[in-house]
Amino acid sequence: MDDKKSKPRAGYQISEKSESAAKRDARLMHAIAHNQDGAALSELFGVYSGKLKGWLMARGVGSATAEDIIQDVMIKVWTRAILFDPAKASFATWVYRLTRNRWIDHKRKHGRMDVRDPDLMAIIADDEVPSAEDFFIEDQTADELYLEIARLSKAQQEAIHMAYMEFKTHKEISEETGLPLGTVKTRIRSAIQALQSNMKVRSIEER
Repeated sequence: MDDKKSKPRAGYQISEKSESAAKRDARLMHAIAHNQDGAALSELFGVYSGKLKGWLMARGVGSATAEDIIQDVMIKVWTRAILFDPAKASFATWVYRLTRNRWIDHKRKHGRMDVRDPDLMAIIADDEVPSAEDFFIEDQTADELYLEIARLSKAQQEAIHMAYMEFKTHKEISEETGLPLGTVKTRIRSAIQALQSNMKVRSIEER
């Protein structure tokens, strides 16, 4: 037997348990996205709320605040479920990134950005800090977004898709596309600005 073939790559070993969890999560997200299934959301909340709360509290967030952040994240899970694609990222990755972004937003709003915090600095360095433009994306309905994204240039569509539907960081997008990091950031920003402008114009026209 070839030992090299029999050993999974470090960091990529997936047990039967984790595989079934991923399938379960994908099934529940499908039920939320297509059937507005509240029981499915409750099940996901039951599985992940304790883990997310523990992650937040380990980073200095109080119990009550952690619960508020998790509630906000779960609302996003409900409203953004249609954008979730299990072929691109696991639900665990998706909800973890939502939680990290809400944690950063909380720290920013309450003036608790500490440059000595290694977790915080790692996220900032990897372009995970949500901007006002990011929150614009999160605040739109899925139908509106899909309609307006389809009107963008092909390059802008790709940038939005990779950043907000595949949940890739700017650095990951740069490495995958071969584009300079600055170009990636500019392309994403210009795409969001185009969305903002187009949706504002359409809103005025519909009045």
